[in-house]
Amino acid sequence: MSHTAIATPIRVAEVPPNAATAATVDSRWSVLFRVAGVGALLTAILIPLQIVAFIAWPLPTGGVLEWFELFQESPIVALISYDLVLLLEEVLLIPIIAALTVVLFRTSPSLAITAAGLWLVSVALFIGSNTAFDMLALSGGYAEAESGAERAAYLAAGQTALTGYMEFGTAFVVGYLLASAAGVLVGIAMLRSAVFPAIAGWAAIVANVLGLALFAPGVGVLLSIVSVLILIAWYAAIGWRFLRLDGLGEEG
Repeated sequence: MSHTAIATPIRVAEVPPNAATAATVDSRWSVLFRVAGVGALLTAILIPLQIVAFIAWPLPTGGVLEWFELFQESPIVALISYDLVLLLEEVLLIPIIAALTVVLFRTSPSLAITAAGLWLVSVALFIGSNTAFDMLALSGGYAEAESGAERAAYLAAGQTALTGYMEFGTAFVVGYLLASAAGVLVGIAMLRSAVFPAIAGWAAIVANVLGLALFAPGVGVLLSIVSVLILIAWYAAIGWRFLRLDGLGEEG
């Protein structure tokens, strides 16, 4: 073997891939885009339904005992009031995060990966912080308790569960803040991408910034409602967009 042959590297990257290979690579994301699109559209439907449910069934205001009574009388209503729909939305969010990462990675890899990491941690925290089924079990135990001491123990456990979620416990607050930060990063990445319209990027940024008002007194609730309305439109927009994607950043 000559010295020339040894010294000359083989430039594999210079060999252009054929069209069939490129099409195969792109088509691998089609299922993800469809799942994410359906998930985003379902989320855009579930959020208003959840708002209607809150209006139809106001949250108990009498503390843990009133929650126990609601869980015993109407478990389904109690679970919905305790953000069961939000748990479903968090599960639907997983393929949406994955699809956004795939699309936005082309133009903003650092933002896409960072946002995905923050968002997935927030999903885990939201799901882990929700104590709906804990409350369901505790209410059953309270109903079957035979002594005052047992009932007091169930009430104490119920109060802990209620405080950890409904009264903004650590996991909920951290998850909320991480989700807001991820949403802002996704919005910035969307502004750099040609796949989504600029208004989608601005909607993500504005909605997630306004959402932080949840912890502010006074107008905080009103600003949070505005944030939710923007997010409904955002989920609908990206859902429709994902369903139109045939490959990575290509319209079908």
